[in-house]
Amino acid sequence: MTSKHRKEPSPTTALASDMQVSRSIKSIDQAFEWPASKAPDPFNLTLASKMCVVLILGDPSIQPTVTYFTSGWSPNDVIAVTTPPFEFIVKLPRQPSLPDTALTCKAEAMRTAWAAKHGLGPKVLCIDPESGGFARERLRGHTLTVDMIKSRLPAVMRLLRRIHTTPPAKWMWRYDPVPVVKNQLEAVKSSKAMKSNEVTVIEKIISNTAKMVKGHPWVLCHNDFHSHNIFLQPAENRFRANKLMAIDFEESDFGDPMWDLAYLIVNLELEQAPHPMETLYGVTPDERLRVRAYIPLALAHCATWAAVRGGKWAQHSRELMERLKGVVDGLNGRVRVEALAEK
Repeated sequence: MTSKHRKEPSPTTALASDMQVSRSIKSIDQAFEWPASKAPDPFNLTLASKMCVVLILGDPSIQPTVTYFTSGWSPNDVIAVTTPPFEFIVKLPRQPSLPDTALTCKAEAMRTAWAAKHGLGPKVLCIDPESGGFARERLRGHTLTVDMIKSRLPAVMRLLRRIHTTPPAKWMWRYDPVPVVKNQLEAVKSSKAMKSNEVTVIEKIISNTAKMVKGHPWVLCHNDFHSHNIFLQPAENRFRANKLMAIDFEESDFGDPMWDLAYLIVNLELEQAPHPMETLYGVTPDERLRVRAYIPLALAHCATWAAVRGGKWAQHSRELMERLKGVVDGLNGRVRVEALAEK
């Protein structure tokens, strides 16, 4: 799309001089009712506007509408800047004074740009080297609900396999969920956010999982593949198909693809019946063993993360621990049956 008075957006990495931006600021209503972050700092709202109208569109006189998302699980503010026909999403560190926040945000920008290059996600249009923040195109469409994913499982599995077979960038790191959960559990212990018997169960899960997935291959993974990071773009016309894309690539690095699959299984609350998703993905017998090992760890990952944050998240943590107990009881039952069969 083009305008007589505006240039087509082009990538840039510098920030223009200060300017005053008149804007309408409001929160975007979301169906996802988890605890929300506070409204972005006015500095971030102004910076987001500058990045879009000065750097991308090249017209400081534009007065955009600025909105923001309040879902609070991300360390970044997520700000929408709109000046028809252009729409952008800007991510900026919520607490820029904290160490490494600029590096972390810029790392997400680099991974998002890598994903766009391979047709997996939205295009990055601008990076601010000082804050590490970045602006990307705003996709038309919406993220998926759990039920929407369940009705599109073959397409979602194809998207996941595409991610896993995409050539990684040389600068990517390794993501291992085992030490991640271990670190989260240490935070739980420090804050006494869980009962001692729950901590013991998770410690055993961490130990068992590490043994069962040892020696797995390292390929490109999303590492945060769940319903709210899967985006449906409606078809432009009746002759084209709807398109699925992924978003939020901040954790995308080398990893075990079976972690991605197990994490999505848990997100869809299918941990008691993972076989259909394993079949759709096309797992090997060895991969199936790793998926089953990761499922309890994925539940533990979500439960410890939520427990540390407290408040309404604490209730979510308790719900996850109940589901984890069901998985562990099922595993223990299968072990007892197998032991009896061997006698």
